[in-house]
Amino acid sequence: MVGNTLRLMLTRGLSIIRWNNFPRVVDIKQMDNVGATLHTALFIAHLEEKQMGIKIDTLYLMKKILFTSFADLILSDINSGTKGYIKKLDNEVFDELYAKAYSYFLDGESPEILKDDLRAVLQEDSKQLEDQIFLWAKKYVGYFECKTNEKVFSEMYEVPFSELQKELKKLSGDLVWIKILLETPDYEKYLAHIYRLSFSMRWNQYQRTAPISVMSHKVVVVYLSYIIASIGNEHGEENDVKEMMLRAIYHDVPEVITGDIITPTKKAVPGFYELLEDVEKTMMDDYLFGYIEEDYKEYLIPYILYPFDSEVGKKVKFADVFSALIEAKVEAQAGNHFFHEKYQTILAHISKIRHPGVEFLLKEILFHFDSTSDDSIRPTYS
Repeated sequence: MVGNTLRLMLTRGLSIIRWNNFPRVVDIKQMDNVGATLHTALFIAHLEEKQMGIKIDTLYLMKKILFTSFADLILSDINSGTKGYIKKLDNEVFDELYAKAYSYFLDGESPEILKDDLRAVLQEDSKQLEDQIFLWAKKYVGYFECKTNEKVFSEMYEVPFSELQKELKKLSGDLVWIKILLETPDYEKYLAHIYRLSFSMRWNQYQRTAPISVMSHKVVVVYLSYIIASIGNEHGEENDVKEMMLRAIYHDVPEVITGDIITPTKKAVPGFYELLEDVEKTMMDDYLFGYIEEDYKEYLIPYILYPFDSEVGKKVKFADVFSALIEAKVEAQAGNHFFHEKYQTILAHISKIRHPGVEFLLKEILFHFDSTSDDSIRPTYS
């Protein structure tokens, strides 16, 4: 399950273009949409806790967003608008279709701790507030994507844009925190700057066959951090899964402001690495933190500026490096010779890491990336 899921994330997840049957100003990939939804939901959860004094289960929220996104990698032939009409006209058939897609992941070989968790999250029906936050975050991100394109192609986006506006208005009438966000321009600016991560590309100095954004990379690291934490716990560790997933989703956020400065450049001149840290903090205040309250800024700073500190952060760094490994593997499989060398270098480094989660990934995952055909992981429905 895990190997095929990661393969889908780094192939189909980077190939599926949102609003594909509409003219577009910009292309948004499916994985970028998942990352934007994660960030939006976590911000809304913060507003809910602050305004209403209600504790949100953010671990469940992150898992729900991540796990449900797997089905969209299987049902990639159906665009979001069509899915909405299917659900509206026959919700039972819609649920059956998604259940079929989830069975692809649940029926595959994988540690039971991972399959049990996936099954539990998908079947959970008591987290109504968290599910509302998830639904609204998805609608808001879709609205944001649509809003940009509607400015240029207003006639063609009239129907979906109007529908999304109606849905958001309806939800904002029931939930106070939605109304607060929609009526606070600074909050919308904060999220808009976060969404810029979808346009900041990894490995930007190299020619790539399958470009991956920083936003998509972060989603992969979230999933890998979840796996490393869960497998570690199965081997007697006491990993805080939520803490690791939060560090993963917020790591690399400074790159939305400074851009992706590669490590060799950071270390090229003595003192430059330390200078960049000060530059990041100053620019973050000017371009991001200035749109949110001081308490939320203080909450985010450890996750954004120091995600790899401590033993917890060290394990998230394992996930970050492993993501780089499989990103390089995908490029190497596509015939990009530079990335073959890069892959070997990263593999030599990560093979020295002694952690059950990393060892599981190395043993069970890499062979899934040996095929160059996406058909090898396409399920059949019979």
